[in-house]
Amino acid sequence: MFIEKNNLIGLIANILLIVCMFGFFGHTRAADDLNVRSYVDRTVIGLNQQFTLSVEISGEGANSAPNPQLPSMSDFAALLGSGSSQSIQLINNTMSVSKTINYYFQATAEGEFTIDPVTVTWNGKTYSTEPISIEIQQSTAPSQSAPRQDSPADETGLTESDLFLKAVVNKKQVYQNEPVVVTYKICTLVNISEVGLARTPSTGGFWVEEFPLERQLQTNTEIVEGKRYTVATIKKMALFPMSTGEKTIEPLVVDCQVVVRQQSRSLFDDFFNDPFFSNTVVKRIQSEPIIVTVLPLPTAGKPPGFSGVVGKYTISCSVDQSQVETNQAVSYKLKIEGEGNIRTLPEPDVFFPADFEVYPPEVSEQINRTGSVVSGSKTYEFVLIPRVAGTQEIKPVQLHFFNPELRTYQTIQTKEFVIQVKKGQDLIMAVPSGLSKEEIQLLGQDIRFIKIEIPDFQKIGLEFYHKIHFWVIMIFPLFGLGIALVYRNHIKRLQGDQAYARDRRANRLAKKRLAKAKSLLNTSTQKEFYTETGKALTGFLGDKLNVDEAGMMTDNVRRLLKQEGVGENDIDLLFDCLRTCDLKRFSPTDSSEGEMKTFFQKVQLAIQAIDKKLSG
Repeated sequence: MFIEKNNLIGLIANILLIVCMFGFFGHTRAADDLNVRSYVDRTVIGLNQQFTLSVEISGEGANSAPNPQLPSMSDFAALLGSGSSQSIQLINNTMSVSKTINYYFQATAEGEFTIDPVTVTWNGKTYSTEPISIEIQQSTAPSQSAPRQDSPADETGLTESDLFLKAVVNKKQVYQNEPVVVTYKICTLVNISEVGLARTPSTGGFWVEEFPLERQLQTNTEIVEGKRYTVATIKKMALFPMSTGEKTIEPLVVDCQVVVRQQSRSLFDDFFNDPFFSNTVVKRIQSEPIIVTVLPLPTAGKPPGFSGVVGKYTISCSVDQSQVETNQAVSYKLKIEGEGNIRTLPEPDVFFPADFEVYPPEVSEQINRTGSVVSGSKTYEFVLIPRVAGTQEIKPVQLHFFNPELRTYQTIQTKEFVIQVKKGQDLIMAVPSGLSKEEIQLLGQDIRFIKIEIPDFQKIGLEFYHKIHFWVIMIFPLFGLGIALVYRNHIKRLQGDQAYARDRRANRLAKKRLAKAKSLLNTSTQKEFYTETGKALTGFLGDKLNVDEAGMMTDNVRRLLKQEGVGENDIDLLFDCLRTCDLKRFSPTDSSEGEMKTFFQKVQLAIQAIDKKLSG
């Protein structure tokens, strides 16, 4: 009977498991979009040498998609074989599948050739990749491990195709005051440990809005000219041209510390790929200059009173009350929001009644920089004081702007407000400018009688002065004054001494980042884990040494630590942790949860050791 009961329980469990699996896979198959891309391991190939064409299929339906259809390549290459790999991730009940199929070819003819698009047909839709251009050259000695370089190597041993910086603009022809969004991306086939800005481009003639980026570089992969690169965005900005004509955006210059392998000393070095037998070289790269044509705004249809505003906007206004008494403050708020150069919006022309006393507005603005759009709002708050009773009207406010997407001028306006003013107090006082409505309402109320009668005083005997609480009351303010002086000096030093302020916050920020890294200590979030530990290390070093991120080069930091008396062992431990973080981000390898826990403890020890020396 016991066995039968167990069999029944097992049968029910199996049925529930099958139902859950059908429900799960039914959910994952619901989305039928695929992403298909192809790339080769190199674009310049020696005759009779091997090369690899990789086809990557990703998306929820990748696991069910058929094998790709290869174009004919018999004129210049012979197929040797194929292999595949697959990656599956489950995040928030959503399954992400990526399947890569590698096709191995041997080059059979010289010349320049094009690999036509690879296609995948699934669920009635056909997905195609981009064509790839390759060149097959004469090779004196066939080799299966030919160097992957399309141009001569420099003194660092790197070629132009190994590591380069590209500037991407969303538009090369804009109207005056229409933004040009420039994104600078590092594309690399090699391991990079550090990146520093050597020279930023001059932006004369432009109003600049910088897009915020993560302190730790975020990487992804892109296919550039048929090769798969690791790509990181290092700078992004919106440039608003202030005048017309051809404008040149100068190159951005970047210094990269590249991790290169030292000459192998034994077979085991190559087999285990030990990162400790590696070295770093500094490679300076720069982007190409970009020429942008700035067009003048059209004269046809330009409304009278146009002040040069470009973008897409809305306008609104409000009053806090429509029925007031004379000499009572009224708040009038005007808000302009939309996409464009928010900071340079001119103050709108508002026509208030002549019987209103109007004070200069309090201006506030909010800027949002997300994606490739600069948007936000600008608010003007006017304080009005009506001096004469009666019905008063605030006329609509108009805003003229040029919409670059529609290539036309547009005019928007607010509604009209009617304010009923009743006779109030006759007291009229001069009000200083720059006060808010609430501050104006408090004028004349800052003096109040406290006592108008003589209190009943009682004589205190001498024995009162011999009591302990009397002396406690007398001495306690002195202690309070001393504490206040110490705290005031601390605050003044925090405000005036940047190095002191960064040193004081270093431990607090490091603990906060380590706590976040600990929450990511899982094999499914290992990239985020190493990114956050890297932030903790670089942030702690930068705050303790008062070094900007652009100056965080290995040699410079090592020199500063030695000057502060930090030992070589502690420095090596720190840079070993940093190197591990960088290698995991740019060349991710699988790590077990135990390895991640051990590394986390190692990072804690490194921070504690450095902090003990720098704070001692």
